[in-house]
Amino acid sequence: MLMLKTKSATPFLLLAIGVLTDPACSLDPPKFMLTDAGPGTGTCSVGPGGNDGGTSSVDGDNDGVDGNDDSPNGGGFVTVTPIQCNASNAAFSLKFSEGYKPKAEHQATVQTLIVQMSLSERATQMRGMPYGSAGKTQMNDTQRSKDTKTIRGYHYRDASRGVNFAEDLNGTKPNAGTWYGTKVGYATTFPASIARGAAFDVDLEYAIGEAIGDEMMAANETLLLAPCMNIIRHPAWGRTQETYSEDSFHLGRLASAMTVGIQQHIAANAKHYMAYNIEFGRDFNNMTLDEQTLREIYGRHFRMVVQDAGVASVMAAYNMVNGIKAVENGHILNEVLRTDFGFQGFVLSDWWAMNPQTNVGTDTTTLMRYATSAVKAGMDVELPWSLNYGMLESIVQNNGGVTADDVTKSATRVLEQKVRFNSYDLKKDRFGLGTPKTTYQKGKIVYSGCDGHIDLARKAAVESMVLLKNANNVLPIKSAQKVAVLGVKDLPYQSKNDGKVTSSYINFATDVHTGDMGSSRVFSDPALKVGPYDGIKKTAPSGVTVVTGSSPTDDEVKDADFFVVIAGLTSEDEGEEYTKAGDRTSFALDAKQKDPKYQNIQNNLIAAVAATGKPMVVVLEGGSIIDMPWLDQVPAVVMAWYAGMVGGEAMGQLLWGQANFSAKLPFTWGRFSDYPQFKGANGTTDADYYLGYRYFDRNNMTPVFPFGYGLSYTTFAYSNLQVGCSDMSEGAVVPVYVDVENTGAVAGDEIVLLFVSFPNSKAARRTTIKELKGFTRVHLGPGEKKQVVIPVRLKDLDY
Repeated sequence: MLMLKTKSATPFLLLAIGVLTDPACSLDPPKFMLTDAGPGTGTCSVGPGGNDGGTSSVDGDNDGVDGNDDSPNGGGFVTVTPIQCNASNAAFSLKFSEGYKPKAEHQATVQTLIVQMSLSERATQMRGMPYGSAGKTQMNDTQRSKDTKTIRGYHYRDASRGVNFAEDLNGTKPNAGTWYGTKVGYATTFPASIARGAAFDVDLEYAIGEAIGDEMMAANETLLLAPCMNIIRHPAWGRTQETYSEDSFHLGRLASAMTVGIQQHIAANAKHYMAYNIEFGRDFNNMTLDEQTLREIYGRHFRMVVQDAGVASVMAAYNMVNGIKAVENGHILNEVLRTDFGFQGFVLSDWWAMNPQTNVGTDTTTLMRYATSAVKAGMDVELPWSLNYGMLESIVQNNGGVTADDVTKSATRVLEQKVRFNSYDLKKDRFGLGTPKTTYQKGKIVYSGCDGHIDLARKAAVESMVLLKNANNVLPIKSAQKVAVLGVKDLPYQSKNDGKVTSSYINFATDVHTGDMGSSRVFSDPALKVGPYDGIKKTAPSGVTVVTGSSPTDDEVKDADFFVVIAGLTSEDEGEEYTKAGDRTSFALDAKQKDPKYQNIQNNLIAAVAATGKPMVVVLEGGSIIDMPWLDQVPAVVMAWYAGMVGGEAMGQLLWGQANFSAKLPFTWGRFSDYPQFKGANGTTDADYYLGYRYFDRNNMTPVFPFGYGLSYTTFAYSNLQVGCSDMSEGAVVPVYVDVENTGAVAGDEIVLLFVSFPNSKAARRTTIKELKGFTRVHLGPGEKKQVVIPVRLKDLDY
């Protein structure tokens, strides 16, 4: 049983716990606190302590209740009398947390199918396409599994910021070897996941998941390889842009929301499980972590997407975990994921993640050994080929360690998800749930006019951009008759795909820059994209002239009243290893430029503009931290991330004040030297328990900007923090109430972040940290005040 007490003399919460969902976990007495890193906002805490260095602030109806349309009392203010809380206090349940309950009719269909299938047909459910000639899988086969005579193979697509229809060049090969050809498959490009992490908006993430699922269904694709949800162990990771956060709870909530959205139509895939946080040598990196770190830090968000969102599949990563490849690691796949987390879907490998990977000519005895090890560990599907799992029939027939029952078990898991999402029957012309609002014609998504996908991409960009500095309220832009949008022109970078190295150039002021060119790349219809210059010009007030250039001395721009400088990273600076990008060794702009004339070119441009003394803002594009040696010399800085296909328009709305900044940093913005060693010696790296704000808090370090930092054009104040439980039992939810007031002159959205600490814990590591355990968005007009309530689930407090 669980009991919570509140004492007037010591007003923090005391909890004692018996049985929990995860048998490996227990609970500690928590202390709740709300804080904000932005100026003009209040701090509330329950219990000894005070400001814990955390933050809050933004918009919208999010993680539960917001006193406007979700509050139990319809938006009024309540004085809370703590009550006994148990699993029945469903008024405070989290959105997108209903989980997965298999339907009996689906399971009956699966059993009917299974008994009609031969051993080979069942084994076919467990692998990709046949091993190709000369030891290679043909590129147009890497994104699907083989059909049997009655069952359709899965059709996979990568995603995180939209559907990658260019992955296998399936009839849409680009022109002249460049990825920017006119025949590449087009889809809606949303802001990168890290940007959406800054929005702290689960409703937004659900909507984006649903939209991407809709476009997948329109193209008759059946399994989306998203959400990408690896924790940001170190901001130098090349794929930081593809995930949401350095915090497990935040990751789990957003990934769950996206999964539920995707699975309105098709199956989703939670990747990459687990401790995949280094690109260089990713196939053979060994991450060592103790059991507490494995479950609390690297596993909690996967537990959430399994238990809350009912994700259909999980992708086993390239790397080793404690010396064993993730694809062959029975502890993380069977014991943790299935037994303890309760996962009911199937596990697939990352592409070529199984040994021997691309090694041609491996003897069949070795392949059979790899296959047996993986199947016994709980890995259901090898992708993209059948190099190892092509041996399954021989292994079974020769009593080699895999039995017919093992094959049936994995095939059943796969088939249940195919039946669940209507993607198995070859006799059908359409697959998935519902009817798509978009269509896929001649290699691109065609919008219906009622789908709202481009508007959603714009909304996501508005909610995602973080205002880092705004000295003397230089923003929003006012009283300027001529505004110049500047950026380095023709900055070179290289990328590699399909075995070819391509040289490209970026014009920061004008180009739509959507991020990495690896597996998550997405291409949008060029006629619909809006870059920074076009977006700022499109949204400019009447009578204001907007021009562009690459230097403040250009004839066209030198008499401008206000400068907007666009700077950032390229697809060579950060991204997947195979694209010539990979991890970063510095947070500096232009750090990977080899030609001396381009080294430090963007910092020099910013310094030259600052030297003019005119009002200005620097807008940064990138997926992670960027050093700002000029920070003291410029009045305003915006982190725009990779803002998607219409991010330029969202940028214009924010800079002109037609929309208000609300986003908060989803990671701790430090200096490169602040962080622990990125990669250990000999390919083995310790995945320490402390990362992100936990690491900075424990070591009493002051970052450039803390986790959750972000400014607004208005200010907010908190008051009257109340906790709604006196006693609790298993499954309970703690409603935490707080009044939030807009104390400024313009409307704005505030993200309220709720942290929990455990001051009296006897558990290792807990007394030195705080943990995010709730957040919500609330919209407030000038002078408006609302009571919001953030539900905190008991199971999210365990260790």
